[in-house]
Amino acid sequence: MTDQVAKNLETIGVVNVMYPNALRTAVEQAVASWKDFCALPEKVRAKFPYNPGEGMGVGYEIKKTPGATLDLKEDFHLTLASREWLLETAATCDEPTILKFVTDAESLISIMRPTVEGFAEVIEQNFDLADFAKDIAGNSDWWFIRFLHYFGNREEGEEIATAHVDKSAFTLHLYESHPGLQHLTYEGNWEDMPVSEGETAIIPGMRLQYRSDNRLRATCHRVVATKTTAQEGRYSAVCFIHPKNTPVYDKARAGRLQEFAPGFNYTMSLEEFRNLFTVPDIRA
Repeated sequence: MTDQVAKNLETIGVVNVMYPNALRTAVEQAVASWKDFCALPEKVRAKFPYNPGEGMGVGYEIKKTPGATLDLKEDFHLTLASREWLLETAATCDEPTILKFVTDAESLISIMRPTVEGFAEVIEQNFDLADFAKDIAGNSDWWFIRFLHYFGNREEGEEIATAHVDKSAFTLHLYESHPGLQHLTYEGNWEDMPVSEGETAIIPGMRLQYRSDNRLRATCHRVVATKTTAQEGRYSAVCFIHPKNTPVYDKARAGRLQEFAPGFNYTMSLEEFRNLFTVPDIRA
């Protein structure tokens, strides 16, 4: 990774980083397993619970209730810290497809480690963020993988993933089955944010904006339905990278980030922005 990568992160809010072959192969296998999971009957998928008490909340969710800032989707969350619970729960479901998906998904953390840690080192060096790379590397148990399946039966051009910023330090967009992922520029325009077989898109999140004193701003992004995904739905996979020793966004006090105006954080003063945070907890 070059220093230009870090500079683009500051001036554009998104960078595309070369996708190592081993990581891309592992991602494609995990996504194939995720699609097999989603193809199971709903009553079988529902055997795997969502556990909000397991760190950041892990397991399977399905969301069918429409709302202005509510996405219609199913998703699955994983961390290394929850590995034992995930594998034990998958085994009790007595469904080989579920166990294979969890196993394939968990394997991604170790494979993406060089990409994540290399990126963190570039950020630390270019923005003088003391110990940032160490705080990223030392927190791999809490790197948070999310697999998503957005349902079809939508309208072309409809916002199927509500505009929002991420709570992480930075986010790797590992897989997008179709176009439609967009980011909001600092000038207020929506532009496509492609993810290809050769490159992964990385964007800053709230905790990096905090850590960099507003120099790197959490990038607002969304997903809009294309002609194809409006009918068929779409699949994606992301990994939220969280550091140690960094305050966390206080959702209980400040509210859901999906309910803020797109780009709300682009012009906030540092004092106003930092007021949205609280001290680190076990996840930090």
